[in-house]
Amino acid sequence: MAKEMYDACDQAGNPLGYALVRGDPIPEGVWHLVVEVFSVTAGGRVLVTRRHPDKSWGGYWEYTGGSVVKGETPLQGALRELREETGITAAAEDLHPVYVEARPGIDGYNTIYHSFLAVFDPEAQTIRLQEGETVDYRLLPYGDFLQFILTGQCATPICSRFLDHQAAFEQLMAEYLHQ
Repeated sequence: MAKEMYDACDQAGNPLGYALVRGDPIPEGVWHLVVEVFSVTAGGRVLVTRRHPDKSWGGYWEYTGGSVVKGETPLQGALRELREETGITAAAEDLHPVYVEARPGIDGYNTIYHSFLAVFDPEAQTIRLQEGETVDYRLLPYGDFLQFILTGQCATPICSRFLDHQAAFEQLMAEYLHQ
């Protein structure tokens, strides 16, 4: 099986012209791109998925996300991750940027997060879990989601990033949801 490759970037997200290999050490000062997709129904229910037990943070809940692979834009990566991990297909105009944030890794794995809000219709989409990635899902009313992420059942880094940018999420939700 081919190893997953990422574009090496500077801290501003500009490609450096070479690839990184998943699992290999990242040189100092080099960054890689990760996308997160916060999927919400028009009625305000939030999709969370449970990580496969063999993954880091196995058994914990999260919203959709993953690395942007070599040659992809963050938007393309978000659309791919959403489709792969949940079965939800979306068009580019269905994803609304929430924030971009560079976070240095304590292990030298410097990451630039591109976060998106996706509004989807659960009646028109069939949620399908990706084998080896996700093992369960829930659609939580937003208020329940806010309580749920504080229970310790969610992957801490993901919940921390959401809480850091909660106001931006809520602003977009007010704009795009019909609650």
